[in-house]
Amino acid sequence: MNLSDVLDIDELRGLCESFTAVTGAVTAVLDLEGKVLIATGWQDICTRFHRVNPSSCARCLESDTVLAGRLKAGDAYNVYECRNGLVDVAVPIEIGGEHVANFFTGQFFLAPPDRNFFIRQANTFGFDESSYISAMDRAPVFSAEQVQSMMSFFTRLVKVMGETGLARLRLQQANASLGASAAIIAASEDAIIGTSLDGIIESWNGGADKIFGYASSEVIGKPLSTLIPPSRSGEEADAIARISRGERVRHFETIRCRKDGQSINVSISISPIRDRAGKVTGASNIARDVTEARRIGKALQHRQLMMERTESMARLASFEWDVDANTVTWSPEMFVIFGRDPALGVPNLEGQAELYTSESTQRLFAAVKTAVADGTPYELELMTLQPGGERRPCFVKGFPERDDSGRVVRIAGLVQDITDRKRADEEIRQLAYYDLLTNLPNRRLLLDRIRQAMASSNRSKAHCALMFLDLDNFKTINDSHGHQAGDLLLIEAADRLRRCVREMDTVARFGGDEFVVMICELDTDVRASMSRAEAIARKICEALSHPYHIVVGQGEEGETSIEHHCTVSIGVTPFVGNDSALDELLKRADRAMYRAKMDGKNLIRFYPDIHAGQA
Repeated sequence: MNLSDVLDIDELRGLCESFTAVTGAVTAVLDLEGKVLIATGWQDICTRFHRVNPSSCARCLESDTVLAGRLKAGDAYNVYECRNGLVDVAVPIEIGGEHVANFFTGQFFLAPPDRNFFIRQANTFGFDESSYISAMDRAPVFSAEQVQSMMSFFTRLVKVMGETGLARLRLQQANASLGASAAIIAASEDAIIGTSLDGIIESWNGGADKIFGYASSEVIGKPLSTLIPPSRSGEEADAIARISRGERVRHFETIRCRKDGQSINVSISISPIRDRAGKVTGASNIARDVTEARRIGKALQHRQLMMERTESMARLASFEWDVDANTVTWSPEMFVIFGRDPALGVPNLEGQAELYTSESTQRLFAAVKTAVADGTPYELELMTLQPGGERRPCFVKGFPERDDSGRVVRIAGLVQDITDRKRADEEIRQLAYYDLLTNLPNRRLLLDRIRQAMASSNRSKAHCALMFLDLDNFKTINDSHGHQAGDLLLIEAADRLRRCVREMDTVARFGGDEFVVMICELDTDVRASMSRAEAIARKICEALSHPYHIVVGQGEEGETSIEHHCTVSIGVTPFVGNDSALDELLKRADRAMYRAKMDGKNLIRFYPDIHAGQA
């Protein structure tokens, strides 16, 4: 999805320019490929100095990369202090849950700038000191409260942008759908009639022409009662009352009159028509001529009903049990579902016990007993027992049928093998909660387990520890040997991490070469907990520092064996119960890890800095 397809970029640019003019804050909107769609008010200190010199520009690009990376990780917004001395902020733009662009502001100070710092920086990068300091003076200084207010504004602005874009997208889709719906209505063989709440006909399709014999010009503006015989006049009043309450009148069979005076049998369903505010303003009446169907006779009714139900369930296997005769009939698919040889025939109700596990048999017989007693339909998930001993899940649905006296004499039903659906559900769960490459929990599952650990430690008072890990020297293997080698290294690193912790702990991949380890139930004393956490962190450092022996390539080019050395920087922060918000906890561990990187890599750092050690 392109942002320009769902938002008026020129209108948004004007809004950003007005905001810049009032506040002095710069703005920019970039798509996910880095293309600048909007840019307003950029400061000279950035455009004329920092982004011109290659060394200072590298710091700007580092800021861009860090902000974009954190947005991909799902943060609501990010504030980052560039190493050139200014502050940058980024907010993701999402439309309908899809991340389509990023909103940036920044190039300001959180406190009056240190002039000596910028004088030194001018000398370092060869800037004209007077012009550079003058540009620095023009950059705005915002207090923490002002930044918070701006972020509140930007977050709401981006939300409004997303909602506006989504509304525009939905309008486009609705217009397309409306055109398609109009074509369907026009081509429908069913009569589709729109009426007001007073019962006045407002729309009339070609299907209504054919069924009732009236042209639209003859009936629009006239009461729907034109089609209703006097003996059925009460149906309209009842339907209008239900529609006015927002209810839907589901299929019922009745009699209506054609223009030529002939009575016809019709199946009718009526649904409320609502305006944009959701208020009921009319009714959509769909009528199907079932006169011919009524002539078929009761002898085939139950068979037709079973077929219709089977079709509604995508042509599933069907069965029928005659209660009095205790005989069961199956469709051919039933033999496939149960793995039963058709030559063995169909077992009676008691013989069904051999087709299911013991627990499933008990549940099925209890449901059948209730269905026979009071006519209650049943829907069950059961486990079949195949001839070879394999167990396969299935869905069973039974529909009791009564005779003229009201007694249940037959149960017709459907059976579906749901093995593939269950497997697909598990695959979907795997995709939703686990990293595809390493099979480690992903961010979503990690956050859930952190919440569980918080609740558990709140009861036990035992501290936990959260570790952020970033592999050192990982980029070189990708640059030198390609992503296949990098992926194999990540898989091996994940396996080593698993072996360093207990089953109750969690190792997750956050993306790229970043991992997170959560250690649970350490000790009620924070220092003792951190001592144990440090021991685990050292164990991890030791495990990940051993050389990685990786084999890449195959086919005609042959295989290549690679030995790669890689260390890890680790940030550790303790927590117990809900002493810290989840987002703050993640930020603490991230800050500690970043400090380990800045201090030289292959280090362990704590936040707060109650204890620290080198790997």
